[in-house]
Amino acid sequence: MTWMTLGSLALPFQLNRHNAALRADLARLSTEMTTGRAAAPSAHLKGDLAPLGALESRARRLDAVLIAARSAQTEAGAGQNALSGLATIAADSAASLLNVSSRTADPGTLRTASSAARLALDAAQTALSASVAGKALFSGTAADRAPLVGGDTMLAALTPLVAGATSADQVADAIEAAFQDPGGLFETQFYLGAAAAPGAPLDGDQRAASLPTAADPALRRLLSGLAMAAVAADDSLALSQDQRQALTRRASLTLFDAGAGITALQADLGESEARLEGLDTRLSGERSALDLARESLIGVDSFEAAGKLQEAQTRLEVLYAVTARTSRLSLVEYLR
Repeated sequence: MTWMTLGSLALPFQLNRHNAALRADLARLSTEMTTGRAAAPSAHLKGDLAPLGALESRARRLDAVLIAARSAQTEAGAGQNALSGLATIAADSAASLLNVSSRTADPGTLRTASSAARLALDAAQTALSASVAGKALFSGTAADRAPLVGGDTMLAALTPLVAGATSADQVADAIEAAFQDPGGLFETQFYLGAAAAPGAPLDGDQRAASLPTAADPALRRLLSGLAMAAVAADDSLALSQDQRQALTRRASLTLFDAGAGITALQADLGESEARLEGLDTRLSGERSALDLARESLIGVDSFEAAGKLQEAQTRLEVLYAVTARTSRLSLVEYLR
């Protein structure tokens, strides 16, 4: 009698098919249990992927905008810190120089104040060279380099301009022109940056505010005031002690004026920071809402998935037992 029927011949193939199906179920349920989301969104949504596609497209856009906004916030914060340091330099230097100019100062006292202004010029140049992730903040579109030459280079270029001056006003006017006039030394030799860079694109047609450059008039006044004070004690100048004191007074007034301009820059940057923070809050809320909407479309119950996973594991273990049993069948065992 022939006992190897068609059904018995097909049994190994059926077992293999069930094995593959159960393994696929295990992989799918494991993913769903750990992520809380359907492993096969298309099947879960019965092929209607349009709502999910719209949500994911907006989510990707929001992610890009949030990255740009937070980067702009970081740059604005670093710029605000630099401006705060510059405002302190302007206020402290102005007060010190005004004190020297308002009383009878011996040459040693004036020289000390002039040396302090020289150091402050270097400190201002350093503050304006601030960068974030290798991007110079005050260089405009030329963000790959610092915006200014060093203080020594500035003073070396200014010295020939004031060499023949015989009054404080002549020295101050020459230095002020060098920093403020179009085509002057500042624009041709001192400033290494470029025009202001446009702010980063944000949501819709919005852009982050541009950071000021080191060529801003208020920052030029700061540098010119410090330069005036730095040359006040220069022995090569043919100035009397009274005129040197008058030069420190002019430098002090220039620095007070620069301080007011820097305060205005801080206020503008502060408004930009507030707008960026508000945008971050709004978009973060929208991003969270999109996540919730996405979960409502393709979310699954992790506890239910865990139960189904346990069930699939049990079925797979039974299948292995059946497979092992059938693989050991022989004619003797069949006839028992």
